Amino acid sequence: MLLTIFFNPVELRFVEAPENDIYIVLDVMRATTTLAVMFDQGARRVLAAQTLEQAREAAQKVPDHLLCGERHTKTPPGFDYNNSPAQFAQIDLSGRDLILTTSNGTRALFACPEQSTRLAGSFYNAQAVVSYALALALAQERDCNISMVCAGEYGYFSLEDTVCAGHLAFELLCQHPKCEVRDSVHAAIALYESYPAPRLLEYAQSAHDLMASGQEHDLEFCMRKNASDSVPTVVGVEAETGLLLLNEKYRSNG
Repeated sequence: MLLTIFFNPVELRFVEAPENDIYIVLDVMRATTTLAVMFDQGARRVLAAQTLEQAREAAQKVPDHLLCGERHTKTPPGFDYNNSPAQFAQIDLSGRDLILTTSNGTRALFACPEQSTRLAGSFYNAQAVVSYALALALAQERDCNISMVCAGEYGYFSLEDTVCAGHLAFELLCQHPKCEVRDSVHAAIALYESYPAPRLLEYAQSAHDLMASGQEHDLEFCMRKNASDSVPTVVGVEAETGLLLLNEKYRSNG
């Protein structure tokens, strides 16, 4: 098994990314953290859209879905909710279906190979997503690798996503020391060791943007480790809307 970290989804265009591999997508502030909170709050499924137009068109086709998301941290006109884990933690989503589009995270889900296994990872569900990815990769007769894909910040390198990738890689190697790694893994682990919270919040641009927009309450959720056993997983394409369909696929307590 080979572990790779991509610091930006664009990197996937320049390699032969295997379809049968497992991809853990990381958008710590905030999409992949928010997805875990949504399922913790009882959401039945989430449809991920790349663009605002796709999300709005889907909302017209399936009007019973909550329309959620952001652009540059702000709630788009006509949306029911932002992309705030703190906000969703206060809402009962039992049995609800949602549509989510974000500046970076949902796009990164689309960047992975179409037939691959795509998981949403963060500090918030770190232990759960690592355990689930390893269980899938080590399943009998399955020959695949694990890659972590940092969503980045509007096309640029994201410190918090890379630090989180380093944390997940460290945890994965503790559980499976025989795993081979690329150089990107060593780099991410070094950054994880250099930028523990709260130091990470002092340097991450996304943290500064959230604080500037009055959404600093989300940072507590984004930095919290192992608070959730939910692993949001892409299970296909929703037929009516054409959006990626995510379900909750794992809980360590059975």
